[in-house]
Amino acid sequence: MGSYTIHACLGVDIGTSGIRISLLNKEGNTIKNRTISYKKLEKVNVQIWDEENRIHLLTLIETLFHLISELDKEVLNVQVQSLSISSIGPSLVLISEKGNPLCAAYTYAYKGAHDFVNLLPNDFQKRTGGMLSGALPYVQLLKLVEDDQISNCYKITTINDYITWHLSSLPLSELFSTLPNASYTGLYSVKNDDWDWELLKRLKLKSSILPKIIPLGTIFPLNKKLSTIPLLKHTQVVAGTIDGIDAFWATNGRNEEIVIGSASTTGALRRWRHTRKLNFNSGMIQCINIDNNSWVELIPFNNVGTSFTWLATNFKKTFSNYLTKTQQLNIEKLEDKIKRLFHLNHTVFSSYISDLPLFFPYTEGEPRGPQGRGNIKGGFIFEDNTEVNTIDLYVALILGIAFMFRHNFDLLFSQQNFIEIRLTGLIARKSPFFLIILATLTNLNVIIMKKEQSVAWATAMRSLAYILEIKNLPKLETYDPISPLKGEISDVLNGLYSRYLKVYSEPDEYVIVTSEKELMEN
Repeated sequence: MGSYTIHACLGVDIGTSGIRISLLNKEGNTIKNRTISYKKLEKVNVQIWDEENRIHLLTLIETLFHLISELDKEVLNVQVQSLSISSIGPSLVLISEKGNPLCAAYTYAYKGAHDFVNLLPNDFQKRTGGMLSGALPYVQLLKLVEDDQISNCYKITTINDYITWHLSSLPLSELFSTLPNASYTGLYSVKNDDWDWELLKRLKLKSSILPKIIPLGTIFPLNKKLSTIPLLKHTQVVAGTIDGIDAFWATNGRNEEIVIGSASTTGALRRWRHTRKLNFNSGMIQCINIDNNSWVELIPFNNVGTSFTWLATNFKKTFSNYLTKTQQLNIEKLEDKIKRLFHLNHTVFSSYISDLPLFFPYTEGEPRGPQGRGNIKGGFIFEDNTEVNTIDLYVALILGIAFMFRHNFDLLFSQQNFIEIRLTGLIARKSPFFLIILATLTNLNVIIMKKEQSVAWATAMRSLAYILEIKNLPKLETYDPISPLKGEISDVLNGLYSRYLKVYSEPDEYVIVTSEKELMEN
């Protein structure tokens, strides 16, 4: 029996703890995975991050090329059609005329950059459409200009785009930044759908220092060095974006087109190639119109796992009986407590949540670095001084996160166009309570993948869609749908949601409790 060639795609996720490569067939099934942690690399004297949480990009790229070469030795009769990366970011790279980084790349985890947030111009948010938490690349430039590290810089782009450029065979003159990456740099103009040249001028930088802006999914020929690897003989490079754009899908059926909309568990909900333009009058919501066919919307809260970590860290005494050995929330134990207390009795549960004296409004992430999630800014808003307990705090956090997802849906598109949510985040899957609340608030079935699909997986599948190798989402195995609850509990949740939305329109009207100490004082 003769062999045949498997057409495949390759997705790369460059994160804060390591690099993951997923080789998939066109049905979305894994052929091979390769993962290496930065800690393991350090043991063999390969230093990616330095002590200031900056990245040595050439070392990173060399490591990536080596991992792909090793992958090639492990597979037979496979041809990669498309290759794309997702990475941390958007953080900046200063580039010389020869195309090399002038120094280690200043990531969003860089320790000194946040000291410059209070130096942002007063019109920053109005000009860029960005939250202050999305201003880090701009304040990185403030730092670099002050330290006179930018005088010899020929070009600036983001980490993600620089790595993708290295994967391609483009000359430096064609260096680029994808639309979504550009929109998160703090240098993008909402008004002009282009770089904000006035902000750049204020930094006394030439306009030529920024690259051209290209659409997400732009296709390039592969770097000649990589094209010598048999696995990549027929590969095209697809311009990707930052971490997490495909952790979550809202879909209108099982055979829909692959690019519909996506929300990551980091709270960013982005919909590409959409003909409508929306503007949100809110100080807590970022919306950047990119062109007539696409736009980006961001709500600044961290993912479910990060929120759980935040709760365990800031309310450690309250949760002392519900922590694991690594001082994380014991979600299974908390969920069991909820189940035993309420048995999902709709009347009892509805009465309980309607009387909660607090809710969890949002979290906003501080810098993250290797092996860590960083610090989270956020907390609980109290509407009275009623005493609260462990379960109250956990329930309030879950409600708050679910409200944010519902808010995303309301702003982006009519829910009636969709019948289900596909959720892939590992931590979110561990909280049945979150899934039930999410389903009820959105009035959509929540579908959980049986095998967690990583960012590398999503990036690879997205790249296949861009080169027109697939038209439909792969039909991967899922658990039975989690259906919305009906009746009184649905009415109560919708009422709470209306109260919760006041945070967006009047955020300064509330006092936020961010720690155990503040909780006791309240």
